[in-house]
Amino acid sequence: MANETTFTVYQSIRSHQFLVSLLVEFLGVTLFAFLGSTVTGANAPFVNGLALAVLIYTAANISGGHLNPAVTVSTLLCGFYPVLHAVLYIILQILGGICGSLLAAGLLPKTKLGMGPKGPGCFEPTIDESGAGLTSGQLFGWECVMTFTLISVVYACGVAKPGHGSFTPLVVGLTLTACAGTGGKWTGAALNPARVVGPAVVFNCSGSYWWLYVLAEMLAALLACCVFAFVSGWGPLSPVKSRAEYGLTTVEALTLWLTGSPPRRMLDQRGDNMEDVVSRLEKENRAAKAAKTVDDHAA
Repeated sequence: MANETTFTVYQSIRSHQFLVSLLVEFLGVTLFAFLGSTVTGANAPFVNGLALAVLIYTAANISGGHLNPAVTVSTLLCGFYPVLHAVLYIILQILGGICGSLLAAGLLPKTKLGMGPKGPGCFEPTIDESGAGLTSGQLFGWECVMTFTLISVVYACGVAKPGHGSFTPLVVGLTLTACAGTGGKWTGAALNPARVVGPAVVFNCSGSYWWLYVLAEMLAALLACCVFAFVSGWGPLSPVKSRAEYGLTTVEALTLWLTGSPPRRMLDQRGDNMEDVVSRLEKENRAAKAAKTVDDHAA
């Protein structure tokens, strides 16, 4: 299956195309983690936003251009992405974050494995000249709000129909730039669990904070999903929607969410996927409504 929206592209888990999409997610996060860890100071928000925009644009038609476990988790929870696909994506994204940090360790001067919080790409709350810094709760709040903002833009531009087409990567990149330009001075503006876990593994940084970043980003993923579902409805793979609109049993609905494959009884022909099923059901619903309107007028 290949959806029309940017961030919900996925293929059969057994296909060669899906293996390619895993490789693209891995390479995309590797490059993003490496590029993002090599720049600091006033240019960091711009460089990170530009890098993300370019990489999403490159990956969008192959893997959906998630490049972020929080985005993958949110689209999974909202019913736009199957569970099995998402789990494999997240594994490759985390590995990409680790490999990006390994690249930084090998290519940047005065950088070595396990060097601690000074390692490139490490995220920790900032302490200013007066010694003031964020509490754990404030750190959690900043990361949650910024990640929520980023994922909400992903939904608005890359998932909702109609979206904003080829402008989606640029808008998402600009959103990262805006978030990093505001909250970056306090938290580093990770907004991406792979960007946190990679340096934490390679450089042993964010010792007592990495889990706080990840937890805040996962909560943001859940909140963004809930808001989007309330505004625009659940995705086609969501058990909430598939039971109500497609007439699936609970087991069939959960299987659809898990694998992305519709029940055989719903397939007209071999090779049908969920997009075909949804399109057919929508046509049937429109035809039924039109027939009801004609009957009402006749009565």
